[in-house]
Amino acid sequence: MSYYTREFSAFFEAYYTGWVRGFSPRLTTFLRQSAPATRSVLDLCCGTGVTAEVLCGEGWTVTGVDRSPGMLGVARGKLGGLVDAGLLRLSEQDARCFTLPRAVDAAVCLDGALNHFLTRADLERCFTRVGAVLEEGGQFLFDVFETSHFRHWDNLTLVDETDAVIAKRGVWDAGSGTGMLRVSGLMEQEGQLHRVNQTLHSRHFGPRDIRAALESAGLVPAEHDIESSYTKCESGSCSRTAAPCRTIYRAVKSST
Repeated sequence: MSYYTREFSAFFEAYYTGWVRGFSPRLTTFLRQSAPATRSVLDLCCGTGVTAEVLCGEGWTVTGVDRSPGMLGVARGKLGGLVDAGLLRLSEQDARCFTLPRAVDAAVCLDGALNHFLTRADLERCFTRVGAVLEEGGQFLFDVFETSHFRHWDNLTLVDETDAVIAKRGVWDAGSGTGMLRVSGLMEQEGQLHRVNQTLHSRHFGPRDIRAALESAGLVPAEHDIESSYTKCESGSCSRTAAPCRTIYRAVKSST
């Protein structure tokens, strides 16, 4: 699973959080309406804390888990007040083997974070941990990128803005559904230039992979009406095609 550096985390926060900022309020509305008793939420692979902040805005207690100290550093810098208020707990852990001090009512994992797993076994390990920390009847909402998101990895693309000049180039193997992307350049923050140098690895997981991984963890796929899978984002080639960018899934922990 890719490990985001501090410099890339700052670039990500500035340029690649547009979709999750728009989606998180809709997700929160769905959680509030579908499960009014929700009080605690796990934000898995929470990144820079965009969704966690929205969830805390409902008065819910949120635990944000991420293995990147760079992403968590950005989150802490923005959301220290929520941490001090006891609404938010941030924890540096791997999504495949994390633990929580107590069970939660719901779990979310957004913005294609799960695509960084390179095997279905890793995906199953992650889902098993989610199932272990969910209360019975608790729901898990997440998204995964479709192949259209990754097609631009075969090309050289450039972000050329007043505070950042970043090149992206890599390879996407459609046959195996895996790829690698190198992101490098310079970004200015508070009058200082920072070198961005990040290599990303991702894999496409289709509906069969997702269903099998959920069922192995005792999670039952469920319907939702949050929004269509034909959702665009600013970081992928999907922004230039009519093909779906990502699919949003929902699962529920079955009662035993």
